[in-house]
Amino acid sequence: MKDEVFLFPFDREDIFGASSRDPQSLGWEITKLGVDEQWSKSTGEGITVAVIDTGCDATHPDIRDNIIDQYNFINSTQGAMDDNGHGSHVCGTIAAINNNVGMVGVAPRAKIMSLKALNAQGNGRMSDIADAVIYAANNGADIITMSLGSKACPRSMEEAIRYATETRKCLVFCAAGNSGPNVDILCPAKDEKTIAIGAIDINFNRTNFTCSGPRLDFLAPGHNIRSIVPHNKYALMSGTSMSNPFAAGCAALYLSYYRYKKNQKHISREEMIDIFKKNTIMLKNASQRSKKMQGYGIIKPIL
Repeated sequence: MKDEVFLFPFDREDIFGASSRDPQSLGWEITKLGVDEQWSKSTGEGITVAVIDTGCDATHPDIRDNIIDQYNFINSTQGAMDDNGHGSHVCGTIAAINNNVGMVGVAPRAKIMSLKALNAQGNGRMSDIADAVIYAANNGADIITMSLGSKACPRSMEEAIRYATETRKCLVFCAAGNSGPNVDILCPAKDEKTIAIGAIDINFNRTNFTCSGPRLDFLAPGHNIRSIVPHNKYALMSGTSMSNPFAAGCAALYLSYYRYKKNQKHISREEMIDIFKKNTIMLKNASQRSKKMQGYGIIKPIL
């Protein structure tokens, strides 16, 4: 179907026995890239990130205080509870609360607008995604993130992204896709107004599932990322769906810092890319240091 959109295939390993009452742990993506060292300067306060996905378990102790809006674009008469797990994981990666239990997100004081546009199987319609983009832009989102893809990019989607980025000054982050280096990234990551994110593992190697192409912008941690899933549980997931919210969380840190420290309300896509580029890490494998394979490099937030 021309309008079909779907989650990229991703790996999930539930962490059995883990509880939201357990002492808080920091993921490798937080410590190895020094994200926690930046929290004295910015925690994402005052920034709203719209997550267009499968919804979120807004009752989870690690995210509930940071959920400020929810809406279901599949069925507006129902709530936006996550019946898949993917959306909750993305939300936690961005903004899980720094509350000394469970885990913590990249920008633990950012707020989340959870917009459900994918069903329990991770499928949906691009028209609903486009509607969610416009809703986010019109309701105060500073950043919009989409860890999903489609083979086609309808004009309505292109127009929604342009409205969000040009008229409403939102930053839009998208996962590059998980079909491997011989496959070009899909829509909406392929849109020139988005920031397209691929994945690295704990050793800072490019993951073998990350798509490639001239529209790839950056790499970020996307392998064995711990975050929340519904019913007060946790899971490790791998995919560009995980690296994309890491990048969005880093953008929330920067945007909050620039807004309150430098009185700069908005950062354009081009400005955000230039900010990220100042501290990127190049891949160890020199043969992969092309724009097609690593974008501008691995994101390392330094404020």
